[in-house]
Amino acid sequence: MELTLDQALQKGIEAHKAGQVKDAEKLYTAILKAQPEHPDANHNMGLLAVGAGKLQEALPFFKTALEANPGIGQFWLSYIDALIKLGRSVDAQAIFVQAKDKGATGVAFDQLEKRLSGSSINIQDPPSEQLQSIIKLYTQGQLQQALSVSSQMLEIYPNSVVLYNIAGVSNAGLMQYDAAIESYRQALKIKPDFAEAYNNMGNALNKKGDPEAAIESYSQALKIKPDYADAYNNMGIALNDKGELEAAIASFREALQINPDFADAYNNIGNVLKDKGELAAAIISFKQALKINPNFADGYNNIGNVLKDKGDLEAAITSYKQALKIRPDFAEAYNNMGNALQDKGELEAAITRYKQALKIRPDYAEAYNNMGMTLQELGSKEASEASYRQALAMKSDFAGAHYNLGLLLLEDRCYEKAAVHLKLSDSDTSKYFLLKCLYLQDKKSLFYDQLDYLINQGKIHPMIGSFSCRSELRYGKERPNLFCKDPLNYAVKTDLSDQYDFETIFVKSAKTILNERRVSNRKQNLLTNGYQTSGNLFSLEDDLTQDIQKIIRLEVDKYLVNFKDSKEGLITSWPADYSLYGWLVSMKSGGELQPHMHEKGWISGSIYINVPSKLKADSGNLVVCIEEEQLRGENENEEKSIDVVTGSLCLFPASLLHYTIPFDSEEDRIVLAFDVVPNN
Repeated sequence: MELTLDQALQKGIEAHKAGQVKDAEKLYTAILKAQPEHPDANHNMGLLAVGAGKLQEALPFFKTALEANPGIGQFWLSYIDALIKLGRSVDAQAIFVQAKDKGATGVAFDQLEKRLSGSSINIQDPPSEQLQSIIKLYTQGQLQQALSVSSQMLEIYPNSVVLYNIAGVSNAGLMQYDAAIESYRQALKIKPDFAEAYNNMGNALNKKGDPEAAIESYSQALKIKPDYADAYNNMGIALNDKGELEAAIASFREALQINPDFADAYNNIGNVLKDKGELAAAIISFKQALKINPNFADGYNNIGNVLKDKGDLEAAITSYKQALKIRPDFAEAYNNMGNALQDKGELEAAITRYKQALKIRPDYAEAYNNMGMTLQELGSKEASEASYRQALAMKSDFAGAHYNLGLLLLEDRCYEKAAVHLKLSDSDTSKYFLLKCLYLQDKKSLFYDQLDYLINQGKIHPMIGSFSCRSELRYGKERPNLFCKDPLNYAVKTDLSDQYDFETIFVKSAKTILNERRVSNRKQNLLTNGYQTSGNLFSLEDDLTQDIQKIIRLEVDKYLVNFKDSKEGLITSWPADYSLYGWLVSMKSGGELQPHMHEKGWISGSIYINVPSKLKADSGNLVVCIEEEQLRGENENEEKSIDVVTGSLCLFPASLLHYTIPFDSEEDRIVLAFDVVPNN
């Protein structure tokens, strides 16, 4: 006979009282499976966790019980007791204030109030009523008010540890980290063994950008309280910020030794593993966090990030949706979903997600930056620039937004303005684009200063190689070319029709993608009378392009073997690992592509899906060259016209410019273009 929920609860309580823990847990779990928010079953599961020493695991059960029925005094008492045992006195004080607001009274609460007062400091603290009003301001997010009142109260109670701690966490919440650190130091002068203050000070130091000092502060907390799991977890975050990934994982595992059900620690291990590129192991760690806490929205968000990195965009979006189902105001999940949609080529849908993130967090600089990139891909330059500037208004030192705005201004030929933002970005890649800015402005002296600087740094990159060749042709000054001095010698053509079933593998797949409009199009200013697909075709249509990718990788391997004896940096510094980034270009009669290079690639390639019959000998040909005609000065341009037909594959160094010769035909000219992109 199947038990009702009330009968199952009663049997669970009986088993619990009799010490039959496994039976009790089984019954409570069955109740929660049927009714996840059942208050008594949640509370009793929390008690079982406390009894097993799993305090962190108990907290979500107690919290759910309270949310379901805040009128039960014991629920409050159990929750606050667990927080005190975990060393989270400020949180315990905050929950106590909430309990009082809900009308909780009685001897047990009076004793708990004395215990809370005694756990922080003695008679030097304000009366509990005044203290509770300040804590209430803090828990309601009124940080400035909480700080103001606590500062006023410190004039009356200058030796109150609790007031200094509240001032510290309020300042930290307002990103006033120096003031927060000073508050914690004052608390520690009064109470040198205040482990929570050391832990909180470590958090402020790390957010301030001083992980070394943060780690020292966490170490002090652990000397006082060796079983302080939160301090080990926070130390792991600081170690990760320092780039000490293995030490970070070790610290998170120390936290788990103390508290095996510490979901945050598993989540943080997953983040480190993701940074190390161990994506499968990262997902396992995130799933362990979700096993402990099924409502852990961060876990689903982080799994989504890993799936996105793996190229499984649909699964990533599903994971982000699960995070948002748990936490509808999760701005980061909306932003990350926007990134996945952008990678899928669903640009309008991506912008919608960024706007949802910004509605929740109007100061979310990353979302403005990402929306700017999507708008730029759609060809909305003014809106894109406005979005980048909004990001910088929120975060003036945002290197990524400076870089993207610099590239947008460069594309619009606003070279002076572009250079300003590229300098503020200060990444290696931004320095390469700054070189391009100076070259296109014909600032010869400044250009050579930048070029010589990069060469002396030993940088091997297609853009440096390109401008070394171009400037020699334009200005007649030779410089060492660490990438490829004679790139035209490395442009090759192969006939794929002789080796593979070209019609099935290439033609049918490409036409299916184009005819069924599997992928949206993007704005391409260099293209006349044609269009280009957006996003990475190899991520978006993996089911249709798997064989194509295999063949490209095989042909790239042959290319490398063919030039294995070369001393050029193109070959000797070949990337140990790379990705393929591809797109389709379709042109109608009269269509052409202006001279350009692919700055993100190491080598570039094109596969000719359909080349119409030629009315002229060079009609529709691919031309690779050193320099644009108008910039080569009086020197004869160096270029190579490649006679392409349906089935041709061309591979060439990404340092070369390339363009197409116009053609006349009723047929469309269809090309699959791609780059070999180093995985840095």
